[in-house]
Amino acid sequence: MTQTETISLEDQIKQLALEEGAALIGICSAESIKDKEFSDPNFLLPGAKSVISIAINFDDEKVSKYLSKEEYLPLCHEEGYTTKNLKRVAEKIKIFLVEKGFEAHNCDCNYDYRNVNRASKVVVSSIRTLVDLINKNMNRNIDLTTQEVKTLNRLKKLILPGLRKTPMHLIPSLSHRCVAVAAGIGRIGWSGNLLTEKYGARVLLNSIITDADLIPDKPLKNNPCTKCKLCEKACQGGLFSRDEEQTIKIAGIEETIAKRNSYAYCIAVCSGMSGQNKFKEWSTWSPFRFDGIENLPLDNSVDDYVKNMFAEGIKKGGQQAENVLRLVANTFLGRNNKPAEDFRPSCGFCQMVCSGNDLNKTKENYNLIVNSGCIE
Repeated sequence: MTQTETISLEDQIKQLALEEGAALIGICSAESIKDKEFSDPNFLLPGAKSVISIAINFDDEKVSKYLSKEEYLPLCHEEGYTTKNLKRVAEKIKIFLVEKGFEAHNCDCNYDYRNVNRASKVVVSSIRTLVDLINKNMNRNIDLTTQEVKTLNRLKKLILPGLRKTPMHLIPSLSHRCVAVAAGIGRIGWSGNLLTEKYGARVLLNSIITDADLIPDKPLKNNPCTKCKLCEKACQGGLFSRDEEQTIKIAGIEETIAKRNSYAYCIAVCSGMSGQNKFKEWSTWSPFRFDGIENLPLDNSVDDYVKNMFAEGIKKGGQQAENVLRLVANTFLGRNNKPAEDFRPSCGFCQMVCSGNDLNKTKENYNLIVNSGCIE
């Protein structure tokens, strides 16, 4: 009998994941999370029995320099390479399971939504053409050809109304946070981010779905979140409440989190449309202050308001249009296949500020954010 044969399948998977670079790994049953539309593994792999959760943490020094606005690109690239590594590790686990005779699915890490038609690459290429023509038309030294004028007008009529219908409520193909909670990787904090005991919220996640009937791990007994609520103070957009709460249940575990507001607030800030709340003296990494952002509504009309900002950003051309195009491309096409160097987060402060139960470190992170002023 070989050494591998004396080790359980679960331990072989975990050993492989850690050897390939995962920082954390856990297993849950598909049954434990299939009660919610956004966490039912059968959507991606019918007949799923188990889901494996893997996490890789961010480099603390790069995060600190990002929060203090000393350096931008190192953390951008870190997010890109971490995403690539998560996909690579997941693929190793998938191949291992397939060689054992099981079915397995390597999920996308992020920007993978059920209610977005990612096959519509033509939409993104059409917006690219529209932006290029708008920019060319704004150049006084260039005259558009008759055909270009016709194309410009046609794309405006087609694309701009469509941007005003962009879905704000996006349903993931699989919620990696739900998987991670059920698999014992972490628990959900006040912000709604996953918190781990060792790395706080500073991790990225991926999942591997399989029809192998694996022994699940137990969820974490204690939630690392201290309810310091510095995540709320670090949010420019007002995605979640400071004081109002709501209860969610994942794999039988009740989590008390901040009451969520419309994701349009997060989209307006984290997508880089607005780097600064008019009431705060610091900004995210976004240099943009889109027209009208100071009038962002505080009611349900915010969804339509932000959708209209997409269209207006495209019409304005230049970097604002490029920023909207990047957001739409990420949403429609995902980010998993783009070069790691092309990742450009501009916020994520509610996640990056959190060092979990190390409250002193979280306070230090928050001070880095608020004392480093504005990006112009």
